[in-house]
Amino acid sequence: MRWDWRPPLGFVIGAVTCLAGGLTAASSGLVGLLVAAVVLLLTRLDGAPDPGWERRHYDRRHGARGEVQDLAWAMVGRDGRVGERALRQLRDVARSRLARHGRAIDDADIEQVLGARAHRTLTRTRSPLPSVADLRHTLDVLDRLGPRRTPTDDPGSPPS
Repeated sequence: MRWDWRPPLGFVIGAVTCLAGGLTAASSGLVGLLVAAVVLLLTRLDGAPDPGWERRHYDRRHGARGEVQDLAWAMVGRDGRVGERALRQLRDVARSRLARHGRAIDDADIEQVLGARAHRTLTRTRSPLPSVADLRHTLDVLDRLGPRRTPTDDPGSPPS
């Protein structure tokens, strides 16, 4: 480690300048210490910004493990209710599943198709948010609809 001469030089210059200006020796010494501390601080600071973290960007495929993990973290809020992000994902799943059957969440008779509890879960816009049991029930209802429309699907009949 190399000896740095700048802080002692700052002390001497600050103290001598104050003595020449008419201050007492004690006051000049304190000002000299203050100047030395400022010089020491300025010599230790680095003006260059710290390099940022290099983030790895992974190619995420739809339905990949990371997406499931993100959804699991967003699943339950502090009050034991489903988080807004999980509810948004559920609505997206419901829209795509219902679209495969030629239906939409906004249809007038969709409550008869899904049931009151699932319909309430999908259309809730105010607090309190649905519980995890409501979300699970809604997923079960959407799962019973099936992935595709069958030729025997009657738009007015509830799922079996």
